[in-house]
Amino acid sequence: MLPGITQKIHNIQRLRQILQVLVKYGFGYIVDRLHIEQNIIGRRFVKLKSIKKLDVFNQPAPVRARKVLEELGPTFIKLGQILSTRPDLIPLEFCKEFEKLQDEAPAIEYEKVKAQIENEFKQPINKIFNNFSSQPVAAASLAEVHLAELKTGEKVVVKVQRPDIRRMITADLEILYGLAKLAEKHIKESRIYDPVGVVEEFKKTILKEIDFNVEANNIERFRRNFKDDDIVYVPEVFRDLSTAKILTIERIEGIKVSDIEKIEESGLDRKQIAINGANAVLKQIFIHGFFHADPHPGNIFVLDNNRIAFVDYGMVGRLDEETKVQFASILTAVVERDVSGVIESLIATGVVEEADVKRLSLDLEELMDRYYGIPLKELEMGQFLMDAINVVSQNKIKIPPSLFLLSKALITIEGVGRKLDPEFNVAIHIKPFVGKLVREKYSPKRIAKELRGFAKELYVFASSFPKDLSLIFNKIKKGNLKVEFEHKGLENLISQMDKVSNRIAFSVIIAALIIGSSIIMQTNKGPLFLGFPVLGIFGFLIAGILGLWLVIAILRSGRL
Repeated sequence: MLPGITQKIHNIQRLRQILQVLVKYGFGYIVDRLHIEQNIIGRRFVKLKSIKKLDVFNQPAPVRARKVLEELGPTFIKLGQILSTRPDLIPLEFCKEFEKLQDEAPAIEYEKVKAQIENEFKQPINKIFNNFSSQPVAAASLAEVHLAELKTGEKVVVKVQRPDIRRMITADLEILYGLAKLAEKHIKESRIYDPVGVVEEFKKTILKEIDFNVEANNIERFRRNFKDDDIVYVPEVFRDLSTAKILTIERIEGIKVSDIEKIEESGLDRKQIAINGANAVLKQIFIHGFFHADPHPGNIFVLDNNRIAFVDYGMVGRLDEETKVQFASILTAVVERDVSGVIESLIATGVVEEADVKRLSLDLEELMDRYYGIPLKELEMGQFLMDAINVVSQNKIKIPPSLFLLSKALITIEGVGRKLDPEFNVAIHIKPFVGKLVREKYSPKRIAKELRGFAKELYVFASSFPKDLSLIFNKIKKGNLKVEFEHKGLENLISQMDKVSNRIAFSVIIAALIIGSSIIMQTNKGPLFLGFPVLGIFGFLIAGILGLWLVIAILRSGRL
């Protein structure tokens, strides 16, 4: 029992810290609307009255929100980084601000790093490595990276997870889940964003990120995809020296793509590097359907012969065949200024649900008019995608997260390409990939495959239909047929109706006490006090207390 109690107390202390930081940066109104003190057991630990009057920084809300996430640490920084790719969930200005989140942290004490490695591999560190740098080359909130050399002589980088980070994240996720439930209950406008669903999705993402086996699998899949490619190099994973908390991979000896001066000094071709980098990302998206979702300059190295090497494979995106084809169809329709084609492709991906199609059409027409007449070689794909995402988010269209990650990857690689070559344009390089996908969509081989699948589904349906129909009629005859309905969004209505019925019943009881006491007062029978029946006085007293209690409850609810 004691460990559980200790964890409960720790969670309450952490909750108080989270709420205080929200209030500190001017989000106290959100805390008030969550009704924390009415819903959390042990509420005396989370009272915030002493800091409610703090001055709010004279800064925009997105900036203050970013500072909240940075101050709250690893879990919230990761949440902000994920939300920065989801303009369907938060306003675009918040997405742009959250892209600035700095995932940096102080270095872990070397003794703790050493203990973590030795505990994972059950042997002294000097038995594993010839040498191991005590100082990290990079330190982030979840892990840090050290240079090392194996006993066999290979130079490697070792990613070491911060001790106790899983426990911290688990506690924060529990608190976030509780806050999301309170938001859905008390903040009506938050329900369209599904706060609980967002937390559940975030939980899956961050738990994968702190399992280094997942990243090792990603690297190996990229290595298989590019095994015969001359322009992309993927480092090797040393599986026998990798666990869920330790990741050992081949060290990339190259030049960061952002170091233009060093690239020129090495005699490498900047234009070719830009082309190779773009083609590497486009192959990942349009051919493999498995792409590096964070190709910023710090994660891309240039090797000899203008080859490209990516590092940090923790964040990846996936596209199935159908989504790839539909995305290609959307791009083709955009180039041809075919608004109905764009909408049809969006519908085919299953993302247009309750959107106003007429308004969406007008917004898309306006967007395309802005880019009408611009030659493909002059089209800024990054800016166009940002404008398109803005249209999508304003029309409350639900876009698969993978498409947002894809857009971010394209925008990033275009920015990298422009730094290497001011004349670089990613749209020109996208065109052949899109054309190939569109041709494949209508190829005889694909059509035949789809027809075979359709025929198989039709056969299964036709063969099972008589049996299913017979089963339904048998249930009808026996009176066993049940129809289940699921209601959504009525939970709050049911709760309010329950409160109303309770108050009405309470009022009836009070009225009965008053009437009964009045009748007793008229009889002048039984024990008397000051000439009045004691039982009648007692009835009035109880009715008065209950009535006062009811009035206070109504006033506290804010609904007269």
